[in-house]
Amino acid sequence: NRKFRLTPLGRLLRTDSSQALSGYARFVGDQSTWRPWGELRHSVRTGEPAFDRVFAMPIFEYFAKMPESAAVFDAAMTSISTWESKAVVAGYDFSGINTLVDVAGGHGLMLATILKANRKMRGILFDLPHVTAGATALLESAGVADRCEIVSGDFFASVPQGSDAYIMKHIIHDWDDDRASEILQNCHHAMQRRGKVLIVDAVIPPGNRAHFGKLLDLEMLVLTPRGRERTQAEFRALLKRSGFRLRRVVPTETHLSVVEATRR
Repeated sequence: NRKFRLTPLGRLLRTDSSQALSGYARFVGDQSTWRPWGELRHSVRTGEPAFDRVFAMPIFEYFAKMPESAAVFDAAMTSISTWESKAVVAGYDFSGINTLVDVAGGHGLMLATILKANRKMRGILFDLPHVTAGATALLESAGVADRCEIVSGDFFASVPQGSDAYIMKHIIHDWDDDRASEILQNCHHAMQRRGKVLIVDAVIPPGNRAHFGKLLDLEMLVLTPRGRERTQAEFRALLKRSGFRLRRVVPTETHLSVVEATRR
């Protein structure tokens, strides 16, 4: 008559948990993650993504061809965004922003969280068509669909025009400086003259201090086309070449910070 029940840690894996990590757990167990990590030594030795070695193509091309793995990835991003978004809203003051564009915002969980906390703000959710297709239900369930426009597109081509703020979470770290600068320059060209960009990523602290961002840096090395986490100095240099001035770095209660920059 032995009985079993979930521990508090196990409850985080329930799909109906408000802090659910089930989506991310599935991503870690998907072949698109564990197989490249098995080639970590290749990435450390060469600086090249192990993902390309394993699958003979870059990760985002793979997701375009493998919709099942792409769905696992999208669910993982929504899963971790549940608690990351709350930390971003608690840590950064969004008042004063009229229209916020969430660049590559997935299904819109972070934008919905921000809009719920800022009743006068309007939002634009921007991502690839196959991603935004799953956003309407989330925005409606959050009660913000009437204040949020969904736009599909490619951030390497352009982003929605005329807004006063653009936010990106876990986006800039996917790319090397050249490609990241392309995204930022598109935001620069699109935004209002006094607009600002908000980069939500890990900011690596100076010195040999432990930080979760360093593990993410390895993950970017293994999975992405030369993506990386950056120090504050590296963000400043990247923003400068993209037409921005770093204003401040706002920490949150998680490993993420909000890097705020304005047009130069």
